Amino acid sequence: MGNMLSQDRHPCAPRGKNPRDNRLARAIFILSICLLCLLQVFPGTGADAAEAERGKFKPFIPIDPIIPISEVKPGMKGLCRTVVRGTEIVSFPVEVLDVIPRGGTPKNFILIKASGKIIEESGGIAAGMSGSPLYIDGKLAGAIGYAWRFSMHDMGLVTPIEDMMEVWNYPEKIPSFDPAPVIPDKPKTLAASPDIAESWLRLISPDIVSRDESLGTQDGSKVNDGSPLQPEDLNGHMFVGGLSERMAERIGERFGKKTLPLGGGSAGGQKTAKFGAKLTPGMAIGAMLAWGDVEVSAIGTLSAVAEDGRFVAFAHPFVNFGPTSAVVTEATISRVIPGMDTPFKFGYTGEIIGIITQDRPQGIGGRAGVFAPAASCTLNLRDVDAGRTFTKRFQIVQDKFQFREITAYSIVGLVENLWGRVGAGSAKITATFSGGTLPGGWKRTNVFFSEKDVATDMLQEFNLLTQIFAVNQFQELRPFGIDVDVEITEEPRVIFVEDVEVPKGPFHPGERVSFDITLRPWRKAPFVRSYSLVIPKNVSGICELLVRGGGIAEESAEYLEAGWRSISSLPILLGEIDAKETNDQMVLELRGQETLENQIKKARNAEPEDLMNDKLQSEVRAEKMKEGSMRVIRTNYYVDGLIHRLLKIEGEPEDTAKTETGSQGKQEDKDEARKQDLLETDIFGETPDEIMAE
Repeated sequence: MGNMLSQDRHPCAPRGKNPRDNRLARAIFILSICLLCLLQVFPGTGADAAEAERGKFKPFIPIDPIIPISEVKPGMKGLCRTVVRGTEIVSFPVEVLDVIPRGGTPKNFILIKASGKIIEESGGIAAGMSGSPLYIDGKLAGAIGYAWRFSMHDMGLVTPIEDMMEVWNYPEKIPSFDPAPVIPDKPKTLAASPDIAESWLRLISPDIVSRDESLGTQDGSKVNDGSPLQPEDLNGHMFVGGLSERMAERIGERFGKKTLPLGGGSAGGQKTAKFGAKLTPGMAIGAMLAWGDVEVSAIGTLSAVAEDGRFVAFAHPFVNFGPTSAVVTEATISRVIPGMDTPFKFGYTGEIIGIITQDRPQGIGGRAGVFAPAASCTLNLRDVDAGRTFTKRFQIVQDKFQFREITAYSIVGLVENLWGRVGAGSAKITATFSGGTLPGGWKRTNVFFSEKDVATDMLQEFNLLTQIFAVNQFQELRPFGIDVDVEITEEPRVIFVEDVEVPKGPFHPGERVSFDITLRPWRKAPFVRSYSLVIPKNVSGICELLVRGGGIAEESAEYLEAGWRSISSLPILLGEIDAKETNDQMVLELRGQETLENQIKKARNAEPEDLMNDKLQSEVRAEKMKEGSMRVIRTNYYVDGLIHRLLKIEGEPEDTAKTETGSQGKQEDKDEARKQDLLETDIFGETPDEIMAE
C-alpha cells in the first residue's frame, strides 16, 4: 500500500515532510476504495448506468441499413416481407398511419395499414406474420408484432427495429453440455462464503423483475387482455402435437395462447440439426419448447440478421421468459387460414438451425449454428386391454421452470392420446429420473385408480416429481432424462382391505402377533393372507393394529412442521420421497404409547438432543420395520381400505432409557435403520389375468 500511496502523491509534495500528510493520504486512499466497493454493490442509475450495462454486451447491428424511429412519419410507404405458402418470401405494401409513443417496452409502435393481393387473399394481417420486417425506402424500420381481433385485419402495429435490437442488451445464459458441477452438502467452514455479504438481504438483481402471468411483458406494460379492443400479438397461437386435446389446451393456457393441432414434426417424430443454414429476413421460422414425438412450438417470421449469425424475430415475446435456450427451426407454411377472429398461418416446423437465447417484450433473439443441451423424455406405454405397446421420445428445453410443467402435461397427454380415451381406469407407473449428478438414477413406482379420471391423479404426482428435480434447492441435474413406463387398463385394478382377524390376548411387549387379513379384488372372490408383527418393547396398555392402503392415515412429517429438522441435501430429500407411501402398498402397523413412568426415565437419562422429535419420516419408518412393528407390502393393485383393531398389552415394557441416549449412538441407529428399510412384495395372484403385470 505504501508503494501505491507514493505513486499517488502529488509530484510537488516534499517527501516525509509531515506524518499527518501521510495519514491523510492513506485515509483518502482507503475512502476511495470503499467508495468503489459501494458503487459495485449499489450501481448507478440513469443514463450512465444504462450505458455501462450496455457496454458489457456486443451491440446488434443488422446487415440491412435501418431507419430510426425519429425519421418515420405518417404517410410513408413501405413493404413488408413474409411467407404465405411454402418457403417463398413475398412482399405486400403498407402505409404508415402514425407513430404511437408509449411508456412501456417497446417504447413506440408504428401503426400501419396493409394492402395488396396477398393481404386480400389472407384475410388481412395474420398470426404468424409477427416478425415480418418493414422496409421504408429500402431501410429496415421494424417488424409487424400486433393486430386486433374482430377487426378488418388490415391494420397492425410494428415494433421499431431500434427496440428489437435491445433484446441483445441482456446477458445470455446458454446451458453447457458438460455435467452440472456437484455442490457440496455441507460448508467447509462455519464462516460465510466470501461472495455472500449482508447487503444481499436488501438488494435485488437489476435483471430480475416481478412477473404476473396475466401481463403481457416483463416491464408490466399490458399489451393484450383478451379484449378485441386490445392489440393481440400475432403468435397468439401455439402448435402442440402428439398430445390429447385437453393436455394440449393445458399447455396453451399455461402460456396464455390458443393451441392448434400439429402432426408432431418430421418423419419418426425426431428433429435433426442443420449447420450453415442461410438466414434471410422475411423467412418463416419456428420457436420450440419441445420437439420429437411431442411438439410445442410457434411459427413466426425472421426480422433481421447480423453478420455474426445473431438474429431478432417475432417483434413480441414468445413466452416472455427472458434468457432461454429454446430452439429455432426452419418452417414451411401450408396456407394462411382466414377468420373472423384473426387469420393465422398454418404450417409446420423443419430442421433445427440454432438456439433462441433472448425472449423479451421487444421480440426474440438467437444464434444460428449454435445449439444447447436438452432434457430427454421416453415413454413406454402398455395398453393392457388392447394388447399393444408404444414407445415415444421427445426433448424439452433445458429450463428449470419451463421444463417442469411441459414435461408433466406431455407425459400424461401422450398416455391419453395413445390410450385413445379419457376417463376411469387403472394405471401402474414407474418413473426413472437420471442426471449427470445423480449416479444410478432414482425410481418411483405407483398405481393409480379413478372412477372418473385416472390421468388427473397421474398428473398431480408426476408434476410434483418433475418440480422436485427441476427446481430443488440443492443440485442441478444436467444432462437430465426421464423414462416413464406405464401399464394402463380400463379395469379397476383395486383390492379392498375387507377384514382383519386377531387372536385373543393378552399380549406382551416384544411378542410376535399373527393375524389374518381378508382381501377382496374388484368384483372377485375374497382371499385371506396371514401376516405377523412384533409388539414394540416399550408399549403398555392398549396397542392399535392398523391395516390400510398406502397413503391412508399416513403419519405426517412432524419434524418439519415443528421445525426440529430440515432437509439438507438431495439424497435426504429423495429418501423422504421414497418413504412417502404409494397407492400400491398395504401397510401393517402396530402403534402404542409408552407408559408415563418409562417416559420419565428416558427424560432423566437423556441428553437434550435425544428429546427432540427430529427423526425424518424415512428414519421413523425404517426403525419400525427393523423392530418388526411395521411391514409394508408392495402389490400390483391399488390398495383401498382402513381397518383398526385394538390389542391389550400386559406385562412391563422394556426400559429403553439406557439404549437411546447419546447423540452419536442415536445417529448411528438412524443410519442403520435406513439401511434396513426394505419393502416386501406380494403380487396377490399367479396369472396375468389376476394381476396387472407379472
